Amino acid sequence: MSAQLTQISFGGARPRDYAPAGQRFDPGEYRRQEADLREALLRLCPEDLWHDGSYSAGCPRPILVGESHQKQMRDLHEALTTAIVDIVQRWWTDDDARFWERMPLEADEEELLKWIEKQVSAGNMPAFSQCLGSWRPDFLVEKDEHREENYRITEINARFSFNGFMHEAYGQEVLNKSVEGEASVLVGATDPNQGSLTLFSLSLIKILEGLFGLFQPDRPLHLLKGAEHGIDIHMFIDAVWRRFGIRPHHTGRPEDAPPGSRVPRREPEQGPWSFTADNGEIWEEVHQIGLELRQRELAALGTDTLREVSLRCFNDMRTILLVHDKRMLGVVKQELPRLVASGTLTAAQAYVLDRGVVDTILPGSPELGRLAAASAASPRLRHGYVLKPIRGGKGRGIVFGDDLGPGDWASALRELASPG
Repeated sequence: MSAQLTQISFGGARPRDYAPAGQRFDPGEYRRQEADLREALLRLCPEDLWHDGSYSAGCPRPILVGESHQKQMRDLHEALTTAIVDIVQRWWTDDDARFWERMPLEADEEELLKWIEKQVSAGNMPAFSQCLGSWRPDFLVEKDEHREENYRITEINARFSFNGFMHEAYGQEVLNKSVEGEASVLVGATDPNQGSLTLFSLSLIKILEGLFGLFQPDRPLHLLKGAEHGIDIHMFIDAVWRRFGIRPHHTGRPEDAPPGSRVPRREPEQGPWSFTADNGEIWEEVHQIGLELRQRELAALGTDTLREVSLRCFNDMRTILLVHDKRMLGVVKQELPRLVASGTLTAAQAYVLDRGVVDTILPGSPELGRLAAASAASPRLRHGYVLKPIRGGKGRGIVFGDDLGPGDWASALRELASPG
């Protein structure tokens, strides 16, 4: 078996009997495996909670990885987290770095983040290192100059709390069940007893515990969402009910929520956290909030409400407004020398990030000027780049350089040279 990432298929019901997926294509066996996967997924979560029938899109033929892949991913994850935490916590205080000039935000967003910093100093909010929220970096796998596989993080998705993790948890649970037992030489990649052959995976318990650790189960949980249909949020509500016997209070459109920190309960019910208003309605004080709102919906909440939400939101606003921003990876790459000089990163960690984070050029930066000059000299250079919206998601709005002519590419770079 190759030491590189390899998709495998199982032979019949024996996990030990596996081979690269293309070596023994059996349409009938593949259909049976796919049907078994769908049935197993529906035993874990009801069909109506799978977005657009997404349970039917799973593949029962996993990716086989080795310990070298796992180590590379762990090292990259640890170095990236360390770097971003340091950058976010210095965002408004490091006059030399001047992050706010390199990655300018909307005026109301900057005002909110500065207000949050004051709340941290006053002890009303924890430091960012204590409330990272939920991130999901996306990555590609490339072959380097030595033809070794290398992970390259292309962006961080952190706008929403759940980020496909429920799909990952249930899919991995079914996969793990299919290979468990003493006869199998395969284990999940995070299994503490793993051997040299592992599946690129995360365990159900590890993922769910990570999500459940975002909030306090002994207090009411409110989920505020807007136009986004939601890929995982409905599955999450079901999982919280199964685990803790509580149902998060799901508030729909932001305009349905009144100003301030209190929202009406959907199902009036007396409880230790509720009170009766003068008009007889039963209300509940909000202690913790999960958000699934787009940036324009956040802005529509208004300053006072947004501040109250920020004090209670378990996917921290610093995560939503800074970490999710597609320019953040460019800031990370620029900061590597400073992070090493300050002792925040080791030289080895900086190398891991330089190799493992895609080159990201910030609007208005010297790097952009160099790219424009190089593109003028070598027009086909644009084929190796993409233009990406800074706050986007799901691949929307991305333009590949080879989809633009040389003139349109040069024009796009000129516009980015002086953003505003």
